[in-house]
Formats: sequence, C-alpha cells, structure tokens
Amino acid sequence: MTDDALKEAITHIAEPVATSLGLVIWGVEIVRAGRTVVRLFVDVPFSAATDTQPAPTDSDDINAPALVALSASLGQCEEISRHVALALEVEDTIPEAYVLEVSTPGLTRLFFSLDQMRHYMGDVVEARLLRAVAINEGSPEGPNPSHGGPRRIWRGELLAVEDESFTLAPATILPEGDVVPENLPPVVIPWEAVRRASRMYIFKKPQRPGKGRANAPASKGKAEAKPGKTKKSKSKGSEENL
Repeated sequence: MTDDALKEAITHIAEPVATSLGLVIWGVEIVRAGRTVVRLFVDVPFSAATDTQPAPTDSDDINAPALVALSASLGQCEEISRHVALALEVEDTIPEAYVLEVSTPGLTRLFFSLDQMRHYMGDVVEARLLRAVAINEGSPEGPNPSHGGPRRIWRGELLAVEDESFTLAPATILPEGDVVPENLPPVVIPWEAVRRASRMYIFKKPQRPGKGRANAPASKGKAEAKPGKTKKSKSKGSEENL
C-alpha cells in the first residue's frame, strides 16, 4: 500500500470517531525510518475554536494563534487511538510493525492543504521543498540573480494563499527569537513543490534574571553576612550555615 493510500485508509477509519467527538481530522503523516510511524492529527473545527473560545489570559503568549485555547483533549485522542488501532489490526492495513500516534497539531503545526494555511495569514511559515524555488520563478523576466538564487527551504511571513500556491515575505529567524525581514521581494511557492510546510511558533528567549546586576552595591541597612563554615545536610544540594 502506498503512503497516499494508507493516509486515505486511516482518515476513513478515524473520521467517524472524530466527528462523534466534535473533532476533525487535521491530517495524517507517515514516517518510515526503520519502523513505520503513523501520526494522526485531530483538532476542533476552526469555526468553533474562533467563535467560542475566550481571549488568552497569559500576556506572555502573545504569539499563540486563536484556536489553541480550545483543542482536542488527551482523553479524546486516546479514544480515537483505540478505535483506529483496533480497526487497523482487524483489517491488517499495515502488515509491518508500526507505531500509531494520535495528537493535536500543536502550535508548530504541519499544513496538509492550502486551505489550512488561509487561517494563518501573517504568521511565520517554513516551507521545505521537493525542488529549489527562486523568487520571480514564474515571471516572464525570470529569476533575478541579485535575489540570491533558488532555495529548497524558505522561511517568512505568510502574505497570501492562492489556489495552487502561497506567498512568503522572506525572513531570517535569529536564535533569540527575533524575526528579521530579508531585503528581498516576496517569493511565490507552488504547492506541488512543497515537501513539508509548517507554522513556526516563535519563542523569544527571556533575558536572564539579574543580568547586569552582579556588581550592584549592597543595600543600606542590611547587615553583611559573615562568612562561615558550611555543613552539608542530608537533603541533596542544600547547605546550612553554622
């Protein structure tokens, strides 16, 4: 059985169970690396997530998309996993040894269709391609050498989604979590050239507490602690002043 046929079979098995729980099938991923891994992603319908969920209360999570406050529960994933695993065994759909994983797509989620991407306009997307794609590849004048040539990996802000392609504003993601736009025109990426497209959840590293205060003077009115011998207590990692 081909991977595409296996994905269709798993979707056919899982869809009725997911629907009964008020969920939808986000996608199926097949990974063959020594042992076959089948990853089934389930989620709430997007309309339900955006219409009924409360606004995020964690001010630090400003980059989280709207639907993360309402998602499939662990119990729902386990129930779907039991039904799908039993059906796969009964029908002997996968003859070789395999691992079945059922989960939500998460913040850094794979896109299985262009329609899924339409809800994430303005987010940072990473596209890993089957072939290198250049800026202005489909234009009459052709690619401009000053744009750096074709790439097999593009990252950037999602600007537009068309019927057969999507557009990114190229950007570099720094280790600190900053998104720095590249001085390049937008790149149009054909969906047929995509091997793996996913939303990038950008987490900005917080500053280390106390940075720059190592040489700060001691506060007035506080007695300076006298150095003393220390004795290790039975609790691991703790010390007691004598």
